[in-house]
Amino acid sequence: MLLAALGSALSLSGACKPSLDEDLSHVDGPRILAVQAEPPEAKPGEMVKLRALYTDGTAAAPTTDLGWSFCVVRPALAEPTALSAACLEGAAGALLPLGSAPEVHGVVPADACRLFGPDRPLGKPGEPAGRAADPDVTGGYYQPGIVRASGADDALFEVRVRCGLAGATQESVAAFERTYRSNTNPTVSDVAIVRGDREGAVADGAEIVALPGEVLTVRAGWPACTDDAACGGAERYPALDAAARVLVTRRESMRVSWLATRGKFASSRSGRAEDDQATSVDTTWVAPAERGVSAALWIVLRDARGGTGIRSLRVRTGP
Repeated sequence: MLLAALGSALSLSGACKPSLDEDLSHVDGPRILAVQAEPPEAKPGEMVKLRALYTDGTAAAPTTDLGWSFCVVRPALAEPTALSAACLEGAAGALLPLGSAPEVHGVVPADACRLFGPDRPLGKPGEPAGRAADPDVTGGYYQPGIVRASGADDALFEVRVRCGLAGATQESVAAFERTYRSNTNPTVSDVAIVRGDREGAVADGAEIVALPGEVLTVRAGWPACTDDAACGGAERYPALDAAARVLVTRRESMRVSWLATRGKFASSRSGRAEDDQATSVDTTWVAPAERGVSAALWIVLRDARGGTGIRSLRVRTGP
């Protein structure tokens, strides 16, 4: 792929509240489709590389007109979004600029675990410390940011931050530090087009030919993870069972977003739960009815701990 995140990126315009009949897989104009952090999980003070997949609405299109920032203000308890209004509005001191390029490097802020993690934020003079952030379902915390492109909606991205284990016994904390391995970006290891009983592999970025109106089954797969080594598939990781205050072993769930400039996907998302051992998902795509037109298709794979992988292909309608 060109890149990950948030991993497709999340629009910060009114489009982030789609209507029930909106086709989220349809790409009809300039758009930041995804953001990838490498590595996808880092400790405060460590550097990450951020890359954006941008399209002009016809194909992946390089652009240098991108503006990257980390948000360095936590949202107030009354705010309904994960990103502070001050960051959304670009208020003074709310954003930490990272650069303007398709790919930038940034250091995870030293106070990320205090602003967005389990460390209680410092209170104002004479006031108690603030409330710690809640983890996601995997026990993770995230440093938020914004990437902006001319002509496209602003997009939210997140970098998973390796923070301490809150609410655990000393024994659990020690076991966690011994066994936890920071996340690895998932890999779309294979893409196949299924026609009837025939299945053909498609290389990344390759073009295939479809009949006008043809219904194709698109299959995306990722590696099978068989041990505790780094893996581009559904990795296992230790997590705290908050009720029992003991560590349990979990497995990442996987989610695929399907995106296309032309034609129509049957669904915008597919996925596998953490207890599902399958290593691929399918959907169908209906080719445009006209002959001689091209469509760009993207497959964005995300794991439950904030990692992202991408593959692309092109389809041309012909005889």
